[in-house]
Amino acid sequence: MKRILAFKQKLVLTYVIFIVLPMSVLGLGAYRLYSQAMEKKVSDFVQQVAVSTSSNIEMYIRELEQFTLMPYYNRELQDMLTAGAATGEQSDEDIKLTLEKNFSFWQSQRGSIENITYFSKPGEGARRIYSLSYLLPGLSIEQMPWYDAFDDSDAIVATLSLHLPEANQLVQNGEPLQVFSLIRKIYYSSTLLKTAGYFQVDFTLEDIERIMSRVNSEKNGSFFVLDADRQVVYADDPVKPELLASVAGLQADSAVPQMIDLDKRKTIVVQHPVGKMGWTVVGYVPVSRIVSGIASVRNSMLLIGIVCIAIALVVSTGISYSMTKPIYRLISLIKRVEREDFQIEYDNPPRNELGQLIRSFIRMSRRLDETIRHLYQAEIVRKESELQALRSQINPHFLFNTLETIKMRAELDEADGTVDMITALGKLVRSSLQSGSDFITLQEEKDYLMNYLLIQENRYGGRFDITVRVEEALLSNYIPRLLVQPLIENAFYHGLEMKQGKGKLTVSITSEPDAVKVLVADDGLGIPIDRLLELRRQTGVETLRPQHDGGSIGLVNVVARIQLYFGLPYAMRIDSRPGHGTEVILLLPLIASESEVERYVSRYHRG
Repeated sequence: MKRILAFKQKLVLTYVIFIVLPMSVLGLGAYRLYSQAMEKKVSDFVQQVAVSTSSNIEMYIRELEQFTLMPYYNRELQDMLTAGAATGEQSDEDIKLTLEKNFSFWQSQRGSIENITYFSKPGEGARRIYSLSYLLPGLSIEQMPWYDAFDDSDAIVATLSLHLPEANQLVQNGEPLQVFSLIRKIYYSSTLLKTAGYFQVDFTLEDIERIMSRVNSEKNGSFFVLDADRQVVYADDPVKPELLASVAGLQADSAVPQMIDLDKRKTIVVQHPVGKMGWTVVGYVPVSRIVSGIASVRNSMLLIGIVCIAIALVVSTGISYSMTKPIYRLISLIKRVEREDFQIEYDNPPRNELGQLIRSFIRMSRRLDETIRHLYQAEIVRKESELQALRSQINPHFLFNTLETIKMRAELDEADGTVDMITALGKLVRSSLQSGSDFITLQEEKDYLMNYLLIQENRYGGRFDITVRVEEALLSNYIPRLLVQPLIENAFYHGLEMKQGKGKLTVSITSEPDAVKVLVADDGLGIPIDRLLELRRQTGVETLRPQHDGGSIGLVNVVARIQLYFGLPYAMRIDSRPGHGTEVILLLPLIASESEVERYVSRYHRG
């Protein structure tokens, strides 16, 4: 046997060391190196795309800055603006018509222009605001978000990132149209040193969209633009809040690709600033997208590994099968013996040490079967006598007291009450003496209890409130005969009978996971602490013995029957508080069919 196990162990070690381990290490190492190389290559490429895109946007912004010089290219317009702002000699209508003509012409030169507005500087003549679009009443230059900082600075051009236009609130595709603006100071034509007003041009994202769409169409990653406040300026698709939060935590001026966790996936993020606007081009690509590009390499390596492992398995299995077959057959025989099937056979066992072990095991199982049969026969006799003793120990004074009650009721009431009690007693006696199965359905047990309680209610003259609840789904299940009635009898005689005033008795049978719970509770006198401890000792599994005298006969015999039929973990629990009542709980198995009943009866007969 030792030689067979040693050979099998060497075979497994050879398979692991010379085939599986090298293939796994080589494959994982190559796959990891290739993945890292691809990740570095894609990261560099995405960084280059971000730099290129940033440069394109910056060149576009410079073109827009050149466009804001248009007022200087028209000396007549510049003189009109500066002179009007300085002296007010020109009429508003003339200025307005001239500006509308020029503004419209300039707008036609570039499709991304949404609006053009001129603001005269406060303190330089009459206040004037001219615009291609309708302006809200009361609008002033002081309300512009760029004015205070721009007016105090030496800068010539100011930028305003994405915002809603000051003109009418346009709506595009159901959402407010947003624009970005360039604002240039307009100087007096005579000095070019003093500011006469401000020239603001609002641009849509049309050209930005065209630049970004060319980048995103290459499927090398996803790119979008953020402003200085890390708000999205433009993105082809909605940007997830998790991505924005992760990008906000990165250094804005970092030119090195960085790794973040996005939706539990590693993602490469690159960013590059866009000149004067304070914007940043951000690109990201999930690492899984990079790894997916080398799926063919991984699959080929897996296929080769699987083929090699399969060949090794076939070879090692063929060699070891002839040597291990008797062992597995012996294991199956052992399992049959564990299931108490001792009638085992083995045709033509091998002529070696293993065959000798098999023949010895078969002889041992047969001798064990004979021994158990002898013990069963002796135990059956003992158990039958114990059960008959348990059945016969139902308290006889109950029948006597009942007959006394019937006698007194008959003297007082010669009508239906007496008939009902006699009928209920007859059913109880008939059920107690009925021969047959040791188990009855919960429906039958419920009927028995209701007859018993009818007699008790008549006997005590309605002194007690009695409640009986049995789950409807449990009525077809089985329970040992006369298991609950002793608990109710104890509740009456030892708990409620001596109580002053009205008492309460509750009988509940409910389902638990894989079990039935029987509860008998009363609010009677309760059990003194020392007596409760004695009861728990008497009903403990280790000290459990059938009782043949008074006292705790009912409870102890109930526990004895539970242990004879079911064993642990099914048992009885007693809880009581002196002066507050007693609660007895039985935990029984769910027995839904007669075949299960036979199994427990068979277990009882086997001891």
